[in-house]
Amino acid sequence: AKDCSDESICDVLNGTFVPDGAHHGKPVWRKHDTAKGLDVLIYFWDERDGADLAGWWFGPMVGGDQVWAYNPSVVSATPPASQWNVPHDGPVDGLFNVA
Repeated sequence: AKDCSDESICDVLNGTFVPDGAHHGKPVWRKHDTAKGLDVLIYFWDERDGADLAGWWFGPMVGGDQVWAYNPSVVSATPPASQWNVPHDGPVDGLFNVA
């Protein structure tokens, strides 16, 4: 993950991620290094709790209340490269991408 408009969130999200299990049928990715003492995960949440929660999330734990970024794609088998809302409740950040 790299680049984004919000520098404080960028500091958390930027880095190298490695596979770390699966959740709701799709891979979970863990940032190689912690950020501000927190793990940083990219994980998928399916529609079981409602369509508005379905998609890909960045957060310190799978399914936790604290999240930094969100992508509503439910068809992507891996985290989408672009169209992420950063912060999660903000607009799509055209600079942010996952490669």
